[in-house]
Amino acid sequence: MEENTHVSEKVLRFLLKRSKNPEVAQEVLQETWVAALKSFHTFRHKSSYFTWVCKIALNKLSDYYRDEVNRQSKVIVPSIEKLNSIFDPKISMEEKMILDELKVKVNKCLGLLPSVYRQLLRFRYYDQLASREICLKLKISTRSFEGKLYRAKKMLAKIYEI
Repeated sequence: MEENTHVSEKVLRFLLKRSKNPEVAQEVLQETWVAALKSFHTFRHKSSYFTWVCKIALNKLSDYYRDEVNRQSKVIVPSIEKLNSIFDPKISMEEKMILDELKVKVNKCLGLLPSVYRQLLRFRYYDQLASREICLKLKISTRSFEGKLYRAKKMLAKIYEI
């Protein structure tokens, strides 16, 4: 057990050097251990256990960033389109400029949220999914969903104020 804790700390440091973000490193570390446990039967001892786990961690980190790019494009682009649909041809040029500034600011704020919160807000307000559907998609309880959604809205409001 102590050896696994030591390996886990080393892998976390390995991930932190590459991601520079403790939250990302922790999330990827969890994914790494899940993948390592599932595929332990494939470990052939051609390298050290630590090297094998680090290779899995690198793959999981790549997956994380690839998914992050996909999530951002799925959230930010539709958000712009949704905000663009608000445009009413009867509004004044000044109102249109204010609306354009609002669109830019909201999308910047969404981009600053952690991916989990961006995803929740997208499912709830852009995709307009019911709470139950979101819980099933994310494999979380209703209580967890409500707490995360509350924190996501709070964080978005806080970022927007800055």
